[in-house]
Amino acid sequence: MGILFYIAAFLLLYAYVLYPALLLALSASQPRRARDSAGDAITPSLSIVVAAYNEERCIADKIENFLACRYSGDVELIVVSDGSSDRTAEIARSMASERVRVISQPERRGKGVAVNAGAEAARGEVLVFTDANAMFAADALEKVALPLRDKSIGLVTGVSRYPGETIGSTYQRYEQMLKGLESRLCVVAGADGALYAMRRELFKPLDPALINDFVHPILTSLAGADSVMARDAFVLEEFETAGEFSRQVRMVSQAALVYFRLLPELIRQRRWRSILVLTSHKMLRWLTAPLIAIGVIATVPLARSGGIFRAVLGLEILFAIVAAIGWIATRRGTDGKATIAYQFVALNCAQAVGLWRCFAGEVPVLWEPRNL
Repeated sequence: MGILFYIAAFLLLYAYVLYPALLLALSASQPRRARDSAGDAITPSLSIVVAAYNEERCIADKIENFLACRYSGDVELIVVSDGSSDRTAEIARSMASERVRVISQPERRGKGVAVNAGAEAARGEVLVFTDANAMFAADALEKVALPLRDKSIGLVTGVSRYPGETIGSTYQRYEQMLKGLESRLCVVAGADGALYAMRRELFKPLDPALINDFVHPILTSLAGADSVMARDAFVLEEFETAGEFSRQVRMVSQAALVYFRLLPELIRQRRWRSILVLTSHKMLRWLTAPLIAIGVIATVPLARSGGIFRAVLGLEILFAIVAAIGWIATRRGTDGKATIAYQFVALNCAQAVGLWRCFAGEVPVLWEPRNL
């Protein structure tokens, strides 16, 4: 039991503490990139792709938000309605113009198919992927496109911001810290699906079961290009705990499928930085719930001998009580700091279920918007 406890404890410690420290050490030795000044390069043309399913609540706001954004080059918005059964396509078509185009797929075929359709119709040199409910800051497009003036960079991820103090905002701050360190190594574990830009020549049509914001940084690495984060290119997104469990299950099952499918090619091409980042940032984090369970199970008999294991068991019980209080608060409609422990448990359980679904061959193709 002692060996199991120490293995589980070390892997958790590595995933959440030692890995960020390793990134910090590695990134400190990397030279900082010098940004091109605004007049030194031609601004690339952008095609913004929104895959939408039943987004009538926010699609008009998204289009208006796009039209209000500043960008010095050519830019277009392509809304792909993936068999929406509400007024998404109708509303988007009513706002169509030379800068706003609408593709309406009569049957619901999944986000991957919608992304493929939008990319195929795009006229821009750079594809920008975003969500219908993610609202750009006024200069977000300028900021996310700027690093692409460096020809070695193939993908740039932006940053999501969530209002309030929820597990979403806390988790995003931690994720952004990791991505910032990974960005110094010119590789990121995943793009932010609410805003990221990719050179059009690096895009390949997606298998509908693969999640685009996870597979695209890997394809960029395999193509020999770099992936970075633009810290000041941000979008504002609402975070709703309702339906988040099933969403995380779907996302992790799709991401795990990408990981296991493309890992052999990453090894063959010796993309060691990508392998380090993907395994440390994603795979070990998906295993958080099973590792915690192993640690707790091992702690119970070890605590009988007293000492440090008894203190660890006490901390585990305290955390369980706090999480239970958070669960009760969530059931009563309370949000905020009181529910963070419970949401952490729920998030990691969902990720473990998603990993299991991948192993079981139950990877979904269809998705639901957050507002449903």
